[in-house]
Amino acid sequence: MKPSGPLSTMLGVSVLVALIVTLLLTVFAWPVVNTAPNKLPVGLVASGSMATRLPQLLERARPGAFTFTAYGSEDQVRQAVLRREVYGAFLLDLAHPTDFKVLTASAGSPAAAQVIGAVGAQLGTLLSAAGFGAPNVEDVVPTTTDDPRQATLIGSVLPVVISGIIGGLLLGTRLQGSAQRMLAALLLALVAGFSMTAVMQYGFRTLPGSYFSNALVTSLALAAVVSFVTGLVASLGVRGLGVAGFTLMLVSNPFSALSSAPEMLPGVWGAIGQLLPLGAFGHALRSVAFFSGYGASGPLWVLGGWVLLGLALILLGSRQRSPASRQVSPAGAIS
Repeated sequence: MKPSGPLSTMLGVSVLVALIVTLLLTVFAWPVVNTAPNKLPVGLVASGSMATRLPQLLERARPGAFTFTAYGSEDQVRQAVLRREVYGAFLLDLAHPTDFKVLTASAGSPAAAQVIGAVGAQLGTLLSAAGFGAPNVEDVVPTTTDDPRQATLIGSVLPVVISGIIGGLLLGTRLQGSAQRMLAALLLALVAGFSMTAVMQYGFRTLPGSYFSNALVTSLALAAVVSFVTGLVASLGVRGLGVAGFTLMLVSNPFSALSSAPEMLPGVWGAIGQLLPLGAFGHALRSVAFFSGYGASGPLWVLGGWVLLGLALILLGSRQRSPASRQVSPAGAIS
């Protein structure tokens, strides 16, 4: 075959890059464009006939936006918000229109809190004939005043992915043996996790709570990513880096729901994103930093599972490439 000329090379590279850019734009833009509340869990406190009317009114204000759980008192529904069982609540009593309240928790999701507050205002308009007006909106678990949009937490996803890919590539190619790679992956995760958390908590004041607890969550997320990449590189070589990049950049990143909420992504993608490292990281860190650990157990188990998968891949890759695993062909050549 004759080598391709400059024109063929230019055309081939242009088409390939165009396809990659189109795929990236589609994957990253699709969740953002289609972000909307979809069965967002909220609590209700209402008395008398309003107990049955309130869900209907909310459905009328925003069809399909919420799933409802009724609570017997304001104290009960506040506890549900604090435990991350619901994103917010609507409290309504026909006998006391001025006590119309909406509870939110912007620390769990600023986007969800904004939606709940807006629907509360719509509800007040629908009930204006009954003497209701704008609700009293209370942010039960607010974000920090220095970073109300949690921009630093949302922006931490890319550093986690990049450090994981670079670290995993270096550990998978520069070190030999499973013990060295495992130890190095965990050490890297601890050092980088404590460093990143210091920036988020003390540099930009995005996180409250215990620095040590927050740093352990970040380190666990980094351990999940670094060990996964290291294991894939050790097992598959350069192809493993492609698999890792696809999993983390094209699936876990856009569907992590860090900038919204899992229930605000289309279809089942929000739930899928929570089973991947970046989605689990965001949910766990918010739970530990803002909600005294409530809601963190599931995401922490997910991150632990990814760490175990990564360590297993490291062990597998090290065995495949060890001298003892190489076979000698009949002609005497090592295969």
